[in-house]
Parts: sequence; C-alpha cells; structure tokens
Amino acid sequence: MNVLSAMAGINDGEFCKKFTKQNVDIITLGGYNIDLETFKAGLQNSIDDRQEFITCPHHLSEDIDEQINIIKEYNPNWKGKISANLRAVSADSFKAIYKNTQLDIAEINAHCRQKATQEAGAGQALLKDEKTLLEMVEALCENTTFDISVKIRANVEGVDTLKIVESIESYPVKYLHVDAFNPGVDEPDYEIINRIASITNIHVIANNCITSHERYQKMLDYGASSVSVARAALDGDISHIFQ
Repeated sequence: MNVLSAMAGINDGEFCKKFTKQNVDIITLGGYNIDLETFKAGLQNSIDDRQEFITCPHHLSEDIDEQINIIKEYNPNWKGKISANLRAVSADSFKAIYKNTQLDIAEINAHCRQKATQEAGAGQALLKDEKTLLEMVEALCENTTFDISVKIRANVEGVDTLKIVESIESYPVKYLHVDAFNPGVDEPDYEIINRIASITNIHVIANNCITSHERYQKMLDYGASSVSVARAALDGDISHIFQ
C-alpha cells in the first residue's frame, strides 16, 4: 500500500483530496492536537512560524468527518482508507474520537520532535514514556473498532527503538509507521527498517525523505510492507514516487 503521511497539521481534506488520483491507498489527516496540553504546545510551536500546529481539540470528531467528506465527495470512486494522526499526552484524550464512524485508522503520534510538543509529553517524548504510550495503544484497542497505527521516530537518543517495537507487538496494532530518522544524514536509515521488519509481524510503513521512486523501492527491498510520503507531497504530485 502507498501512504500519504501526516505533515504537522497541513493535511486537511482540501490538501489531501487530489492524492486519491495518485495511486495512494491510505491518506493521513492531521496531525491533530486532541487535548489541551497539545493544543497549548501547538500555539507555542506556531511562534516559530509553524501555523500548521494550531489544531483545536474541540469538536474533533466532527472536524475529522468534515475533512473525510471533502475527500470522498471529490473522488467517490476512491476505495482507500483514511487515517488521522493524533497528538496526545494521555490515553483519556482519545475518548474524543471513540464514537467516530467514518475514520478507518487512528494513528498515535509518537514522532513529532518539536520542543513544545515534547515538553508537553507528546510526540517523540512518548518513546521515553513507554507506560503512557502503551496505555494509549490499549485504550484505542479496547474502545474502538478502528485499525490502530503507531507512528514512531527511529534512532532517538536514549531510546531503544527495537524494544519499543517489541512492546507494541503485544497489542493488536495493525500498522507500525516508522520515521526512519537518520541523524546527520539526508537519507533514510534503511537498516533500521530492515531490523524492525525482522522482529515484528505488524505491517511496517516506512517513512523519511521519500522523494523518489528509487528510495521508495529501496524501503521495500529492506523489508517495509508499505512506504509513506510526506514533504514531497507539498509539490502536489507524488505519482512519480508511487509509479
């Protein structure tokens, strides 16, 4: 499957709808701030001219439905799935989407690395708070019928990426979305994708600097089940990557 990854709140229905005609199987909305703490962090991030982090948690489920409808009305023939990337600081925060009936996939955001987001205890900070991360996974698995995805960042200092993967493996998570962050290198860490794929039965979606079909294919060659594109989508056409 080919995946459009979330990009810090840029991904609304208007932005995403065109990709239904570009060989994309999963469209990810968001990321969304779904509690007060992540909303405040989004405001702080916006001081650095990152307006895309300002997403309000009020009426979250209705807002997601509105974006889904924009996509489906644009291309009723598209048969793909829609995911929402969700920033939160606790398992209770996810109650806001429990009753949603249109969403296919709920994705826990354990990858955003902005300072304010991490200081709030969300995004990448969850990789160092495994207890809270797993409480989030358990809450979604027990209270919803969505497919569950967890997006993590690899190679975070002080974090054993493979241990995190093994912990997530014990829950019925369908997708493990991996930002194959390669510190100091403008290219993905293909080896970490290979190592992760070798220890899990979860569907691995590989992400990071996927700007060409060659990188897309290399991720698959190293064991990824699927590949996601993020920043390259800002050009408006990713069909050459998913050719």
